[in-house]
Amino acid sequence: AFGMAGHIASSWTLAINLAYNAMSRCEISGNQSPHVIPKLRNNAMPPPPPDRCDNGIDPPCLFSFLAGPKGTAPRTSAIASSIMPYIVENTGWQPQSDMSTGFARKTGLVGTGAGATITLIFRNVTRPVRRLDVITLRSTSEVWKDGTAQFSIVTGGDFSHGDEKAEESAKVAREMSFEISAELIANRSNGEERHISYHFGLDLNEIKEAGQIGTDVLLRIILTKGSRFKVLGLMLCE
Repeated sequence: AFGMAGHIASSWTLAINLAYNAMSRCEISGNQSPHVIPKLRNNAMPPPPPDRCDNGIDPPCLFSFLAGPKGTAPRTSAIASSIMPYIVENTGWQPQSDMSTGFARKTGLVGTGAGATITLIFRNVTRPVRRLDVITLRSTSEVWKDGTAQFSIVTGGDFSHGDEKAEESAKVAREMSFEISAELIANRSNGEERHISYHFGLDLNEIKEAGQIGTDVLLRIILTKGSRFKVLGLMLCE
């Protein structure tokens, strides 16, 4: 029987592969045939045009972290190190580790309490931002399933040179928002709670001011419902 352990391993492998694909897809595009690119989900990222590929100096992702034992941030200290340089507001979000959702998802960025808010600003970006990918926990557990978080991204802004510049940039800056629920609609397996890593990808290509070089990018997460929410990975990529 495949069993719960197999389901946990396969869904976490999917998340790991998604992150790897996000951070190294340019190399794949340049050196291999398209058919070798993993087919992860319907909204998995296709290989970019050559002019958007890694130049060998700057990575294609402006910012990324993937929690978990096989991720880029396996410990809470690594998550903290990844996000601390960019935090401008934080009420209720902390890197945490617990085994309630299984070994593969024990670490993550956890929001506690309705209204918990964290805001990150990436100033004077050196690479275009055309894609936001989010990996979150979904669970049947009472502890997690009521949580809902709103993700907002503002591109093309200027938050670094005072109120006047920020006000001026607001005329051209663009904001996109979406909500993700932590509820997993599934039956328990042998009486045990079930947990998965859920991926959502947002393509910013259609936005005129999508993270242009030299502008600022703002990312805000708000716990809008429930008392807890876990983010397992975030990626802002070209």
